[in-house]
Amino acid sequence: MAAILTLTNQEKTTHNSHKFAFTLKPTNYGYWRTMVESFLTSHNLFGYIDGTIPCPEPKVTNGTATTDNPSYQPWVSNDAHIRMLLISTVSEESFQHIQGKSSREVWLSLEQAYAPVTSSHEFTLKNQLLRITMKGDEKPAEYLSRAQEYATALANIGEPMKDKDLVMLTLAGLREEYNGLKANLLARSPPVNFNELHGLLSDHDYMITRILATNPQVPQAFMATASPAQQLFPTASTPLLQPSLDSIQQQLHNLQLMASQLGYQLNPTSSPRPQAYFGSRSFNNNRGGRGSRGSSRGNSRTASNSRNRDSNSTKVLKYGIVRRGGFPW
Repeated sequence: MAAILTLTNQEKTTHNSHKFAFTLKPTNYGYWRTMVESFLTSHNLFGYIDGTIPCPEPKVTNGTATTDNPSYQPWVSNDAHIRMLLISTVSEESFQHIQGKSSREVWLSLEQAYAPVTSSHEFTLKNQLLRITMKGDEKPAEYLSRAQEYATALANIGEPMKDKDLVMLTLAGLREEYNGLKANLLARSPPVNFNELHGLLSDHDYMITRILATNPQVPQAFMATASPAQQLFPTASTPLLQPSLDSIQQQLHNLQLMASQLGYQLNPTSSPRPQAYFGSRSFNNNRGGRGSRGSSRGNSRTASNSRNRDSNSTKVLKYGIVRRGGFPW
């Protein structure tokens, strides 16, 4: 094993002057670990953490003589410096999990607190990721960050999530306003990567905001100016208000414009005009078969009644109403 040299004051000053982006909190262990590990590796100090630079024995024996190990004291000094660096990146709410006298013991205590390799912790993380949904007031960046935290926590315990599965679960939890974009992304080949979602969702929000700013009437399409209560329960003092034909046509135009800018095309279909159909019914109103009276007065009355009934039937058919027996009364 090569001799260990004590870090110089200049090196320690350089380490202490480094400004870390954030401190460790209960919700960002994965990000914190990546940040600190990269910093220590770049300065050849991560060996104290992963155990590749173990603590040397305080004494060495050469034959029959026992002397102080010249590498022991430098190792203790360097390890204390690294332990101080770790503690300086921990927030007050996470400070309670710091245990141990060496930098490796501190590292392992934080790992055990925030990334324990247990079945219950694995179940909790996977269940949270499977049930993730976008809140009503949550921005896309915050939602994606929450999904990434669950995936990173699974990777820290040795159960990494496939990028394709992470994308599907994240898209499934989006709000309804992203349904059109969701269908397009799921049908895309090759599938979209998780790192692309932030830009795609941001572009979608920008387009919607731009459309609403240009056409403020789009959200009120097909809505009357009356309140919902007035529309459902109109009274004499609050009459039901109906949109005009020009207003409906303008709103249709705005909807078509919004759909075209989002990549859709609306083709309105024309419905045929309603037509009235009148059926004819023949009436045999000859009641002369009741009995043969043989008088001219009976024949004349029968002929007169027949003419009146035919006239009434013609008038009734003219207005499309047919009553039983051909009589309008």
